Amino acid sequence: MRYGIQTLAPKFFGGATPDLAVAGPNVGANLGLEVLLSGTAGAATEAAKEGIPSIAFSGSSGSQTAWTSSPETYTVVYADLAVNITQSLAASGKPYLPANTWLNVNFPAVDSSTCSSPSEYKFVLSRINRAIFLTPADVETCGSTRLPTESGVVATAGCYASISVGVASSKTDAGATTQAAVLRKLQGILSCLP
Repeated sequence: MRYGIQTLAPKFFGGATPDLAVAGPNVGANLGLEVLLSGTAGAATEAAKEGIPSIAFSGSSGSQTAWTSSPETYTVVYADLAVNITQSLAASGKPYLPANTWLNVNFPAVDSSTCSSPSEYKFVLSRINRAIFLTPADVETCGSTRLPTESGVVATAGCYASISVGVASSKTDAGATTQAAVLRKLQGILSCLP
């Protein structure tokens, strides 16, 4: 990602930098502590450190496949969901995200009878890591000042996708003020857990 931003973008964009960077969809979820080791999350955080708002997308379904293979259901569903979130963020206007901020998005598993259509999905604002008793309050939404963890969102029965707000320099959860900025930008697509 850094090479693309620093070296390729100036060449292909006439000296301009990208407005938004996306990474993924990754095969396999990147939830909680997995974020620290994730290349997908690493790519998104590198973009944010370069001053470019970014989103990392990961899905629970899938396996490594050749680009020449026919697309499987999960690839089409995850691609459509990623486009929906990206377009919603872009439509919210610049700046897309606060400085040093990235989004970690995780989709639940897709199979032939569950979550096999993008219209079945609901997006939930979440935390990357579990809060402990010393953790400051999150943004108030869904009747609470504590966001659910992304692991909890993806594990909820139904088709719930998590959208967590992270600090790029540490790959940890952003504070309530930054979460609130993202909540305002994506409020049109966000839901609450049952």
